[in-house]
Amino acid sequence: MTSFDYSGTYMSSWLQPDGKTYLPGPVVVDATTQSASLNGIAIKSPQFDTTKNQVSWTAASGNTCSATLQFYQNGGVNGFVGAYAQGGDPLPTSNNLFGSAGVATQQLSTWNGTYTVYPSPGTQSIGSMVVSNNSVTYINNAVQSFDYTGEKTASGEIDQLAWFTGDGNKQNMILQFSKDSKGDLTFYGTTWTGGNQPPEVNVTGTTAKSPTPPTIQVILVLMMQSTTTTATEVTTEVTTEVTTEVTTEVTTEVTTEVVTEVVEEIIASAASGFAAPGSIIPADSAADALAADDLVRKAQHLSKPH
Repeated sequence: MTSFDYSGTYMSSWLQPDGKTYLPGPVVVDATTQSASLNGIAIKSPQFDTTKNQVSWTAASGNTCSATLQFYQNGGVNGFVGAYAQGGDPLPTSNNLFGSAGVATQQLSTWNGTYTVYPSPGTQSIGSMVVSNNSVTYINNAVQSFDYTGEKTASGEIDQLAWFTGDGNKQNMILQFSKDSKGDLTFYGTTWTGGNQPPEVNVTGTTAKSPTPPTIQVILVLMMQSTTTTATEVTTEVTTEVTTEVTTEVTTEVTTEVVTEVVEEIIASAASGFAAPGSIIPADSAADALAADDLVRKAQHLSKPH
């Protein structure tokens, strides 16, 4: 495996221990000085294998979590897949954390506006967040040293914003921006003041003039390969990206069902691409197309009022 510089700031997607819930995950920063941080906290005794492009750490070394991350490059953009567990829990047997160090091509000003903020679940506003060019104010406090990252997909860019108490902020926050069917800007994410990141979305926001707590728009991305992949290498040749966007306004309960029924299958399919070393995984374009159609039908069915 060819070594490369995988330093960078990574936005991540985190499959929860229940195997059903999927949400924006921790922000990982890797440096060429063989140091790493997670959600603004330095990792103690990280182990770097520059030959295999891997980084790992354990709770036994005094960290609040354990992880083993495998880095790769795709189209010149660094990414990783890996296993992640909070506290003293053992690492899962399959990958549950997926990261990208893509640079946002949309400026933060794309999301300029005053957002009414709600706890999730909840209908009573707890204040506002203001995005103005390159500054952010959250519940009357200016945010310090935030990370703004983006990942390009076939349907557009997914942008995340994160900040942490270690930089002098009053809370930790990881949020993802979106736009609803009416054109109002929205966000959803997780916020906490101490300990580990909550394993569920607990905050939302909207710029709507007559606001109500926004529903979470589900974006489904299925990666299909047109070539075989050797498991000793992380694949870098992805030629087709099929994206299905669920545009129907749905309730949180139905959204959870879509995540449970659909995203779990996508993550499981992605994770299975890393088989035993030296094995070959043949592509099956016909089966991939049928799988994509099946996922679309499930999403559309679950989006209908019940």
